[in-house]
Amino acid sequence: MKPLVSVILPNYNHASYLKERLDSIFNQTYLNFEVIILDDCSTDSSLKVLEPYRNHPKVSHFILNKTNTGSPFMQWQKGFELAQGKYIWIAESDDKADFNFLEQQLSLLDSNTSDVVVAKTLKFNEKGVFDEVQHPAFKKNEKQLLHLNDVLYCPILNVSAIVFESHLCDLAKTFTDYNIIGDRVFYHEAFLNKTITKNQKTTAYFRKSGDSVSTLDNRSLKYYRGYFFEHLKFIKEVYKINKISGSLYNTYVTRFFNRARYRMTRKEKLNFSFLKMYINYKRNLK
Repeated sequence: MKPLVSVILPNYNHASYLKERLDSIFNQTYLNFEVIILDDCSTDSSLKVLEPYRNHPKVSHFILNKTNTGSPFMQWQKGFELAQGKYIWIAESDDKADFNFLEQQLSLLDSNTSDVVVAKTLKFNEKGVFDEVQHPAFKKNEKQLLHLNDVLYCPILNVSAIVFESHLCDLAKTFTDYNIIGDRVFYHEAFLNKTITKNQKTTAYFRKSGDSVSTLDNRSLKYYRGYFFEHLKFIKEVYKINKISGSLYNTYVTRFFNRARYRMTRKEKLNFSFLKMYINYKRNLK
């Protein structure tokens, strides 16, 4: 029998995109999958779109949070705990995929020595498809072992593009402690020293709108501070546990301090909150 895939669908206020996403899940050519629907207390019309799927034979769990967790990564973890499949697909609620996505991903996983398979990923929005996502994991070639030195980059830029072995979730211990960079932390914890392969035979579509969580531009000073301090917390843990070099540590800290700083206005840089952020940056260099 073909292996079961657990499809985790975490949703929050994506009513406008849900129908397209649900269609791209339930019309897969690969048939042995369960769907875990998790709504994080949406305030839009998401529940009207989701409700018809409550008793769908493929839906193993239909969970509506009574209060918002404030973190998509807590929803990921809940999905991992409920999943029964050999493989995991986190299908973010504003993305979509080709109907042969699971079939082609599992074909490569079953015939390959890879732990993680990443589909070709195209950016899209309401105007159509406009660019290909270049995942940093494949800077050298299309099959890559994720090394510790790769910590400078987030290896995969769209979680909806990947299918991976479910046992890897057990390696991820702290990613739910992060509200902004939990995906980067998850990849580091779960995929470090694992083989990641790009799959050109199917496509995932990554919605890129102005309100994307991953978009840093036009954020508030509070957000930029949180972004920097989460990166600082993460790399300090990596330095402590994995004993990376001081130069790699300093490069990481400086990189993400500058990413936040360069997006701030002059007025924000005169704020006392920025001064505290700058002092923390300097104090934490090795």
